Amino acid sequence: MTTLAEIKQQYLTKALSKPVAKYGVKMGNGRITSLSDAQGFWVEPCSIELIALVDKKYLKGDTIKEEIPIEPLNRPEGFQYGYDLYTFTTPDLKADNLKVEVLEKPLIGKAKVKFKAGQQFAVKSQLITDELYQSADGKYYTQADLPENSDEFCKERYSNEIKAERNARISDTDDYVKLPDITVARSAGAKRSALEDADRTALETYRQALRNLPEVEGFPFVQWPEFPSALAYELQQKVDARQSMRQGGFNA
Repeated sequence: MTTLAEIKQQYLTKALSKPVAKYGVKMGNGRITSLSDAQGFWVEPCSIELIALVDKKYLKGDTIKEEIPIEPLNRPEGFQYGYDLYTFTTPDLKADNLKVEVLEKPLIGKAKVKFKAGQQFAVKSQLITDELYQSADGKYYTQADLPENSDEFCKERYSNEIKAERNARISDTDDYVKLPDITVARSAGAKRSALEDADRTALETYRQALRNLPEVEGFPFVQWPEFPSALAYELQQKVDARQSMRQGGFNA
């Protein structure tokens, strides 16, 4: 029977096998996007309306001749404070996605600009100095901060996995209940034969045991109910096929 310590080690080993690339865009709350081994600019959306100051650029006519660095006045949700944001391929401050509140000609110093929610930015990736790893929750942490170190996180995750497999094992038996004339192979290469009344009684007992599994003391670290003997070969084949797919497919 699998133990919590074994599951924690399994989850932690998997997380530590996913180190973060050298550069990325830190979005805050442990979220990093646009991972790369080289620094560059990446498109990211701002989830809320953003008031910003356009800094030290100029207009020639109505055209801005350079990218427009912005300095947030209100910290955009999700973006780490102190990281440079850049407007994305919109040279005209009067375009629909920008609302100019103050604009001087030439544009010396700063101008106050309002960006609509959903505005796309070109964000310069930053050097990731911490040794970070990707957790199963999709976020990135130092080794010490990985949720996989937590008993509660691992137990909840494993519980969800066991419940999903429990539901799959119940579904594996549906045809044996729905199809009265179904036949089974009781071993590899055996001639198929019909289910007997005792086999169907054992099947119902097995299905009920699966339904009750989350109520068993110690769940999710419990033993699986034994297959009905008449169906053991075919049901094991179904379980093995799922396990093979989780590990990367039949040819992995």
